[in-house]
Amino acid sequence: MKMLRNIRIRSFSPHVGRGAADIESGQVAANMVSWRSPSNIQAKSAEAVLKLVASMAVEEAQSYLESGPNGLTEDEAAVRLNLVGANVLSTKKPPTWWQILLSVLPNPFNILLIFLAILSVATPPPNWSTFTILVVMIVISCSVRFWQEYRSGIAAVKLQCSVTTQVQGRRQVNMDGSVKPSEVVLNVNALVPGDVVLLNPGDNVPADCLLLQASHLQITQSSLTGESEPQVKIGTTKAAKSSPALFDIENLAFMGTNVISGTATALVVRTGDSVFIATIIKQLNKKRPVNSFQKGVRNVSFMMIGFMLVMVSIVLVINGEISHDWRSAALFSVSVAVGLVPEMLPAIVNANLARGAFTLSKKKAIVKRLDAIQNLGGITVLCSDKTGTLTRDEIALCRNEDCHGATNGRVFQLAYTNAHYQSGKKNSIDAAILRGHEIDEKRTPTVLGEFVAEIPFNFEKRRSGAIIREGASGTLTLICKGAFEEMLALCSVIRYNGQLVGLKAAHKDSITQRAAELNNDGYRVVAVATKAISEVYLDDEENFEDLESRMVLEGLLAFLDPPKDDAAPSIAHLRELGVETKVLTGDNLGIALKVCRSMNMTGNVEEGIRAITGPELAELAGPEFHEAVQLCTIFAKLTPSQKGEVIMSLKAAGHAVGMLGDGINDCVALRFADVGISVDTGTNVAKDCADVILTEKALAIMVDCVTVGRLTHGNTIKYIKMVASSNFGNVFSVLIASAWLPFQPMTALQILVQNLLYDISQIAIPWDRMDEEFIQRPQRWKNRDLIRFIAVLGPTSSTIDMCTFSLNWFYYGIRSPNDPALVARFHTHWFLEGLLTQTIIVHLLRTAKIPVIQRRAAPVLVISTLLVMAVGLSLPYIPPIAHALGLVRPANSFLGFLAAEIALYCIEVQAVKMVYIKLFKTWL
Repeated sequence: MKMLRNIRIRSFSPHVGRGAADIESGQVAANMVSWRSPSNIQAKSAEAVLKLVASMAVEEAQSYLESGPNGLTEDEAAVRLNLVGANVLSTKKPPTWWQILLSVLPNPFNILLIFLAILSVATPPPNWSTFTILVVMIVISCSVRFWQEYRSGIAAVKLQCSVTTQVQGRRQVNMDGSVKPSEVVLNVNALVPGDVVLLNPGDNVPADCLLLQASHLQITQSSLTGESEPQVKIGTTKAAKSSPALFDIENLAFMGTNVISGTATALVVRTGDSVFIATIIKQLNKKRPVNSFQKGVRNVSFMMIGFMLVMVSIVLVINGEISHDWRSAALFSVSVAVGLVPEMLPAIVNANLARGAFTLSKKKAIVKRLDAIQNLGGITVLCSDKTGTLTRDEIALCRNEDCHGATNGRVFQLAYTNAHYQSGKKNSIDAAILRGHEIDEKRTPTVLGEFVAEIPFNFEKRRSGAIIREGASGTLTLICKGAFEEMLALCSVIRYNGQLVGLKAAHKDSITQRAAELNNDGYRVVAVATKAISEVYLDDEENFEDLESRMVLEGLLAFLDPPKDDAAPSIAHLRELGVETKVLTGDNLGIALKVCRSMNMTGNVEEGIRAITGPELAELAGPEFHEAVQLCTIFAKLTPSQKGEVIMSLKAAGHAVGMLGDGINDCVALRFADVGISVDTGTNVAKDCADVILTEKALAIMVDCVTVGRLTHGNTIKYIKMVASSNFGNVFSVLIASAWLPFQPMTALQILVQNLLYDISQIAIPWDRMDEEFIQRPQRWKNRDLIRFIAVLGPTSSTIDMCTFSLNWFYYGIRSPNDPALVARFHTHWFLEGLLTQTIIVHLLRTAKIPVIQRRAAPVLVISTLLVMAVGLSLPYIPPIAHALGLVRPANSFLGFLAAEIALYCIEVQAVKMVYIKLFKTWL
């Protein structure tokens, strides 16, 4: 595995588990201690114990579990139930309302606002107006988030729903004073290791079991492995094939899987929290990793708090040294701190997320965790399960060929006739044949003759037959179809180029090579054969055994779970949006490769497929493992834990990762991803682990999710950048004013009201538009970019403040603190200029383009900014409000200067923006 860049499909050596290793090294005796030993109940992993038991003979397994063919006695079962506990998986209770409330409070900005609110009333004289405004901001912010989290976070894990409440079993019961074996109905919750249960079609497997006997047993393991096709299982009396993957062991059945057909007698090996599914649940109970959004918010919060502490300390020192009134300087520093903190940040961010959740709900995506919306916009890699997500989860007939590889309608007609006359519930192959004309209009579904007799499908023979009477001649024909290898062995003649010829070695080699090509391409191959028979065979059904020999090989059928119609265009669209798609599946590598190639996710085989299997991945460690994860597009035969490891490796490499899955086997990956996505038809545990639930299994919805996520992120980062740079500019101006003016340039209340009005004007930002260029690439929190933006745009806004200071100082002669009326006019002039420039400049900062001409804001944002500007201008002219805020009527001439300053500021910011974009190639 050194040449990771050219990983090719290849056979791999079995990865021997610990149980198998014990057997091979002669350690069976050491392991054959009582199952009651704590080392066997708890210490050994479920996988190790199951592999160990699967490798034993029946008598050894029964001895290991101290049981027998007729199960346990009632008394022994009661003792074991007391020892191991009920056969119930531990579940997580839904959070209570007060737990949700406590979870939304510890936000860095909320904590900071609470601290400032307390400080504003703890320092004499108490400023109750500041306290009230800050508390209102905290309440609004927490209320929005609490309601969203409470409404979407009630779902709990309900794994018990996947387990039946009763099952047929065997117990040794007391009857007439003696213990006799009997078939009884057992409560699933009371099953213990050593119990014997009987499995029938439709049953959910109630525990991890060893199959003692099995007849035509098929079990679907899709919830654990993602494989769409049911798996044939056999009893332990037959030689089970050695397998590197636990789920491929043929004599094991797992809790959470379902019996499709057949019957079995099974020995319970593990129950309750000791079953294999429980190992997945234990990983889910671990603390959830910090996702991309949480990292971004945390970093931005600490950065802005750091800014505040540095700037406030500087203001305190300068103000204190100049005025020599340290108490007054301390109070003013607190007001500066309030002015620097974006009080409405939590409320606006949560409103933005709520707006995104509402938009996604109309696009068939339900958001459970609000922060998932911005993570959707940031994902650079989307990991997806294959079955049912990229594919239809419904096997389809893709090819019908004669023996030299050409499409042949007769081969389809023969297969259609065979499938049509199969009685009972149609299996997946028959159902696909009967639907064959839906994929190819050239396939005409016609029955070739009249039904005479049926040879049902047999799991051991792996074929089915139908005898028909054809046409007016009344000729009897057997039509047989089944697994390629078995069918080829039963044929002695081949229909080649329309002629019947003897099946020679060259013909065998040619048709075998074609079948291998189809298999390597991910197809499931079925052979079709015929045989003309005489009436004598119909007299006794036992003669049917002799029918299936010396047949004519007619051709091949190739089946595949085809990709969904929207899968390929959706993957292409995601690629255009900068999102790479990787497939994580428990299914076969060949099938995964075929599906992904059909969706143009990989190159040609000759060029080297970026694919790897779970057993191959398990052989890698350290840098090799991470390199393989980065390079590969397809990951096949993965265990649930390996899916989680792939996700964590991608995150460690700096990717924001989304995971799309719906089975129990996807849960670990769903939890570890930055954003987990499931579907409403998925398992309960998968839906609980997910952050977003799609109401329809369509990959196209993910394109909408990514787009809405980027729009939400863009509007959030837009607000943060604008308010942070504006507030930093204000504090920068306060620093200059503190060193220049003999009085405070604005009161604490005026600073708070100005910031509050400015923030209110930004409430409409969640409804604003974003530039198309911004939507076209993944968006992440970039602290360095934010610092740079603040450092450039903050001082830029201070240049207009300096113009206002100069006008007040030189033109209006406001230089002395001894005239309160003039000082109030100074405050009013700067209040108006600061508020209006901050508010109107939003339209320049919100886009990288020229505002109004190239890009226009949403109407609601235009209205909100105009209203706030109107309110701000009117405050000095409303006596009661003006008096409460310490404002006075501005000089009449100042209004003309103010209009000129606003125009000059717009030109300045647009020029700075153009230079900034040219230098740094980015804006928002």
